Amino acid sequence: RNHSPQNPSRAKNMIAATDAPPTAIVPAEQAMEDEAEDMQDDSFTVTGELRAHGVQQADIVRLERAGYTTVELIASATTKQLAEIKGISHDRVKFIREKSLVIDPASQTTFRSALEVRAIRAATPKITTGASALDRLIGGGIEAGTITEIYGDSGSGKTQLALALCVKAQLATDNGGAAGRVLFIDTDDTFRTERVQEIAEASGVDAEQCMHNIRSTRAANFEMQCVALKAAANELADAAEGEYRLVVVDCVMAHLRAEYSGRGDLSERQQTLNSYLSELKKLARAFKVAVVVTNQVMAIPDQFSLGGPQVKSCGGPVMAHNTNTKIFLKKAGRNQKKAVLQHSPFMPYGDCLFSITAAGIVDAVDG
Repeated sequence: RNHSPQNPSRAKNMIAATDAPPTAIVPAEQAMEDEAEDMQDDSFTVTGELRAHGVQQADIVRLERAGYTTVELIASATTKQLAEIKGISHDRVKFIREKSLVIDPASQTTFRSALEVRAIRAATPKITTGASALDRLIGGGIEAGTITEIYGDSGSGKTQLALALCVKAQLATDNGGAAGRVLFIDTDDTFRTERVQEIAEASGVDAEQCMHNIRSTRAANFEMQCVALKAAANELADAAEGEYRLVVVDCVMAHLRAEYSGRGDLSERQQTLNSYLSELKKLARAFKVAVVVTNQVMAIPDQFSLGGPQVKSCGGPVMAHNTNTKIFLKKAGRNQKKAVLQHSPFMPYGDCLFSITAAGIVDAVDG
């Protein structure tokens, strides 16, 4: 199992920004023929390792179809969660979890020294936003293995930042990227290939290959949004054309707000949101990918300022407790936006200005 931040055999297939004209990169490997072959090929999913430890192939298939495509995902799941998979008995669930911990000792409860943790964090890739001031504000870029929430009013730049990250994530690591592919779950019909192409071309990279490396899906309701998340586990496990380094959900709360609109639905909505974000966190950790979710805002009753009513991100404490970094975007002038770092595990509260241009997100431009 190899989810290391830098894999030379994969990195050569990623895009690097240069001053030279865009050039084609190594063609992608041919896709596998059908689902049956996928399930039998250990290169498709690391849960194939379970077969060598006595786990039945039928149970492995059931696990994969339920979204448990890596041993780490299985080891981090509870016995109750695995027992809910149809066709796997409670005794077999216990056996599978025991074997998964043998295969992946890192999933067991262990303590590391602060020096070891520092070394791990130093090797964790960060994806540049394209604006140096914004990168400094959040500690160097969007961090892999974590969830970053980007929220703001309409027109504040949430989707523009998300689309820019889709391009930046593919850059070589020495250019501020993560040399990886991207998954995009589109709930608001915001994914625009024209904009991705514009950002790629302005960044000096091969736009065709850039768009080939982005896999998107449209979720028309929250049920489809959950199905997309489960399918994402299979996509992330398939590194045949290069490992994924970024997952975007734009917007995470849109369907939940529409489908759970009554005051009596609030408790169920928050529980549903908590489960969804919990699964996102597992994917972020298991595959070492950066997860970015955009979010809407809601007015805070009875709180006003000279600039109008005060707002907060939707989702309340559930959203706050499940995200690592929280960035608030708002308009700051004709050609400028303001990013406010509301929460970070290691950076102080602060803000900065940036602009949106053909190249994506850049440092603030006057005018």
